[in-house]
Amino acid sequence: MHKPLRVLFFIDRLRLGGIQALAKDILAHNDRNRMVIDMLNLDDGIEYPLKKELTDMGITVYQLRNIWLRTPLDFFSYWKAVDEFFKNHHDYDVVHVHSGSKNYYILKAAKKWGIPVRVAHSHNTGFQSKNPVSILLGNFLKTPMKKNATHLVGCSKLACEWLFGKGCVEKGKARVILNAIDCKQFIYDETVRKEVRKELGLEDNFVIGHVGRFENQKNHSFLLDIFAEVVKMKPEARLVLVGIGSLMEAMKAKVKALGLTEKVIFLGFRSDRERIMQGMDSFVFPSLYEGLSVVLIEAQASGMPVFVSDSTTTEVSYSPYIKFLSLKQNAQEWAKEVVKRGAVERMDMSLEIRNSGFEINGMIDSLYQLYTELQNN
Repeated sequence: MHKPLRVLFFIDRLRLGGIQALAKDILAHNDRNRMVIDMLNLDDGIEYPLKKELTDMGITVYQLRNIWLRTPLDFFSYWKAVDEFFKNHHDYDVVHVHSGSKNYYILKAAKKWGIPVRVAHSHNTGFQSKNPVSILLGNFLKTPMKKNATHLVGCSKLACEWLFGKGCVEKGKARVILNAIDCKQFIYDETVRKEVRKELGLEDNFVIGHVGRFENQKNHSFLLDIFAEVVKMKPEARLVLVGIGSLMEAMKAKVKALGLTEKVIFLGFRSDRERIMQGMDSFVFPSLYEGLSVVLIEAQASGMPVFVSDSTTTEVSYSPYIKFLSLKQNAQEWAKEVVKRGAVERMDMSLEIRNSGFEINGMIDSLYQLYTELQNN
């Protein structure tokens, strides 16, 4: 019997997000007789609930403490910390970086200490920071990231091209491994729907939902503008927001300014978003950019209408109820589409999920094949 592969995942933070949710699903469904996966992340001083969830699952979580990438000295300190970590933990078969180019040091140190398989994985199509210097640095570091990886992976073709260059998939330099979910958690359940709507006091309302970090990328300000227009057409509408982030207080202030305080529910961090989605009638997701959003896969799995910006790749689409809208359209135009579709009779999307390649066990198989293929070459 072969020894299980030893794999180290790197994710910069354990805050709520699609990458973190995806990693948690992979770890929860992984066969540890085949792969043992540990986690490495940067500690920003916040005790995120996900860390406890992972340790409760028996996952080893390492943290590099007090690393902030703001000045050249920060990068030197980062390199020293990463190098020291791999000096003491270089017995991995695989290091898999689920992060952007600023964290190429992880791959560089893994290469220095002889780890044979080093995967750079692109999960996005844009930089979260709007700082021109930060963007310039991020673009500059794409090259050393590619040079220190043995293989390049993206959650979509667009995500591959953003981090690794145009034509990288066609030229065989990068490959797409679709994000995936545990579909059983998200398939529509009428009983759960009634429970959630009763808990939230929304039994007789038209409920619009969104799940995502309160950061610029997710475009919450425009989402609130859309909802304000929906309310003009459907006064019984309510908006449920799941997530935390740096812009949360600013969005609460905007809700108050719009006079929507009684109609918008901020749920904060929830580990049961699969339940909350059952209580929604419609999902609106006007992100400025996305790689291949896990929550969009989840929202479609629940069988409800999904309205998403066309800056998101169509590779995420598998439901007949998903509609792509332009961010050039105004809030009223988005609202009209949401109201026109309304609530629909939900259907079981299990078969569509599996046929489209969005089932978590299929993704884990693809990762294992990738690791062993590279290890054997």
